[in-house]
Amino acid sequence: MSPRTEDQNEAIRAETRAKIIEAALTQFSEHGYGQTSVRMIAQAAGVSQGLMYSYFTSKEHLLAEIFQRSMADVRESFALAEASGAPRERVAGLIRAAFALIRRNTSFWRLSYGVRMQPAVLAALGDDVQGWAAQIHATLERYLREAGAPNPRIEAAVLFAVIDGVAQHYVLDPAHYPLDDVQAALVEQYLQ
Repeated sequence: MSPRTEDQNEAIRAETRAKIIEAALTQFSEHGYGQTSVRMIAQAAGVSQGLMYSYFTSKEHLLAEIFQRSMADVRESFALAEASGAPRERVAGLIRAAFALIRRNTSFWRLSYGVRMQPAVLAALGDDVQGWAAQIHATLERYLREAGAPNPRIEAAVLFAVIDGVAQHYVLDPAHYPLDDVQAALVEQYLQ
């Protein structure tokens, strides 16, 4: 049997990393961030604690990585929106992209929503949460200002809450939530 190639090793590392993140999200959701130990995460992921520490230096590092992943989805939705064209179309493109990403990563977002409002999580992430929210709000505000919205600051707050709320409702019951219809109504509203 020949040794694995670097590509094969990298694929194994990526798969292990994903298993650890998924296990952490599940454990944080079920037991709470503060009550979840590294041992619990490692067991749920099917890896040793030592191996887990070779991927993440601490539980806090793992939590930060989870939220970086959620921000990667958010950045991807904004990148897709930027490619949509004119300012009004950018807002509509963002709505479409955000809901496509929620649909694609439903399991991740269901767990993430369940974890992100825990007091221990907010304390562990500190100012990063407000920084991420401020970045999102500023981009939404820019889109709406460029689209000619009369009060882009307030409309950005509303749009942020609407996208977040729709996403949360969808991940709770994806089989029955009318995401396509809600998306169409929002896009129509912002294209007017």
